[in-house]
Amino acid sequence: MAADAPTSGIEFGTCCAELKDAMSGEEFEPLITVGEDSVLYMSVGLIDLEDEEPGMVDHPLFFCPFCGTKLQSVEDVRSKAGENGVDD
Repeated sequence: MAADAPTSGIEFGTCCAELKDAMSGEEFEPLITVGEDSVLYMSVGLIDLEDEEPGMVDHPLFFCPFCGTKLQSVEDVRSKAGENGVDD
């Protein structure tokens, strides 16, 4: 998944080297990724699916967990992903 620039003007993964490394996923499936909807997500858990392997539970990431930079707002996420699943 490509790291698209959020509406705040910050490109995901450019605020610090730690976030860029966490998103790279060269040796593993990254836990912080940009979704098909151009929203930055962090995987926060696993869920059992009946006929499939376990699935990842993702939540929008609003601030960089490493340096604290604001990456996207609730409004950004709602406009990209829709109203469902984003609480204030």
